[in-house]
Amino acid sequence: MARGLTNAVQTELATKNINPVHLVTLGFSTPVYLTDSSFNIVYDSNTYLGNGALLSIDNTKEGVDPSLNSINLVLEGASQTYISLVLSENLTGDTVTIHRGYLNSSNALISDPFILWSGKAESYSISESEKESQVTITCASHWADFDKVSGRNTNNSSQQRFFSSDKGFEFASLVTTNIKWGRE
Repeated sequence: MARGLTNAVQTELATKNINPVHLVTLGFSTPVYLTDSSFNIVYDSNTYLGNGALLSIDNTKEGVDPSLNSINLVLEGASQTYISLVLSENLTGDTVTIHRGYLNSSNALISDPFILWSGKAESYSISESEKESQVTITCASHWADFDKVSGRNTNNSSQQRFFSSDKGFEFASLVTTNIKWGRE
């Protein structure tokens, strides 16, 4: 099944010298581009960093029926770069795209990697021990919010995203009373 792969990719796959690479785009306010390659790769005018920060990607699943699926991206946390990034940003709802490409025998990217998975960041977790530090970002497919009613949340993170100096929802999580807005 070719799935719309370019001729260059199909030719490389036929050689049985398969060297796949993943290109991950994390759609933070300043996008982060990572690859599981051991060197940087330039694709679509973006440099995907092969700095070892992308530790693992869950296997993706496909089916004929539309369904919710989720994956985990595990990033290194020892340098504190990605820990500070997820702590300082409201990553919930940010776009995550994973392209799969192939490298030829010269380690050059074969044209037109295809989108392997696309969805939104749902949550993150940070795990640290004496031996390692990792950031796990859980992402869900676009089916995750199929029944969701669009709009904004009444929490400080949502408010700060649109109005960074407004402190109106700073303590909203402490209020447990159901506040009636507008007329009843």
